Amino acid sequence: MAANVRERTLPSGDIHFQADIRVRLPNGTLYRERVKAPGSTRAQALKWARKRELHIMRHGPKGKETQETEAREVPTFAEFAPRFVQDHIMANRLSPTTKRDYENSIKMHFIPVLGDIHLDRIEARHVQALKRRKLAATTTNKMLNQLKAILGRAVKWGLIDKRPEITGVKEPARNPKFYDFGEYKRLTGAAANISSVTLAGVRLGGDAGLRCGEIIGLRWPNVHLDRGKLYVCENIVNARDNGNRWVVRVPKGGRPRWVPISTPLAKALRALPRHGEYVLMTDDGHHLKPGGLTKRLRTAQKHAGLKPCGPHILRHTFCSHLVLRNVHVRTIQKLAGHAELSTTEVYMHLVSEVEEDAIRRLRDPEDDE
Repeated sequence: MAANVRERTLPSGDIHFQADIRVRLPNGTLYRERVKAPGSTRAQALKWARKRELHIMRHGPKGKETQETEAREVPTFAEFAPRFVQDHIMANRLSPTTKRDYENSIKMHFIPVLGDIHLDRIEARHVQALKRRKLAATTTNKMLNQLKAILGRAVKWGLIDKRPEITGVKEPARNPKFYDFGEYKRLTGAAANISSVTLAGVRLGGDAGLRCGEIIGLRWPNVHLDRGKLYVCENIVNARDNGNRWVVRVPKGGRPRWVPISTPLAKALRALPRHGEYVLMTDDGHHLKPGGLTKRLRTAQKHAGLKPCGPHILRHTFCSHLVLRNVHVRTIQKLAGHAELSTTEVYMHLVSEVEEDAIRRLRDPEDDE
């Protein structure tokens, strides 16, 4: 008797373990079997091979499909989900926000629909049931992409042979809300009348395109006023990690970036008191949290006669204003720190306004006479 495993690499780059099992049957013949072994490690594959070896000794060989089904214990979605979080998200040190997003989807969407279903029994009808949940199209597609990742990992770990086809739903055209030039001027004016911290927070979002977590995570060592640039390398996110609610991470997409400092932003930054490591501090010397930034912004919005909205509208304003000033889309992508060009392209509907303005500028001079 012998049961060995060896690692094999497919042309696609995927790696799996092949079990080589040899058993002397009761009739004296030597039975040999080579089959893909479930498991993501050599130890797991070897354990499966030895279990298969004992099964052949006791019950004799069966068809490949039958033996794989018997030897492989396919978990339900509810049983597999914690392993996915532990052995993929946490083992690969993905961000706390990624962990939080997956755990929320698992709890709120996947478990109610897929919880008691074995992974190899998940079919297209179950995917359709997820699509029928009353969620926004973008949320639905995000959830479906998460399901692809979860089932794809189950395939890679040898628990199932393939996942069902998962396609997204049609999303409506995205036209992010932003402040036009007049509204933004009113907002910055109102912010200046409230406090220097409020104005700096608004300018960091609207003039530099920083995300909320990047605004509150900006430290003075990364503000280079002499060079006229910000080094955006830290992002504070709301995710419980080792008992801490606020966690400092790299910016979304894992890419730090340099952003030029506009003249109004430089003036706002120079007006700030420096009584701490972080740029935005409260009057009593504490680090400003996202809720504090949102509260200050909404006060400014109220004074400016604008509807209350979260800090992300400032980032939309930054990108939209660059489009309206005819800045190239690749430059906007770099300044905003978008990992994918498609994210930047949601602002490209504004190009039509730029083109219309360009045509107006080309009118015949005789029309003015």
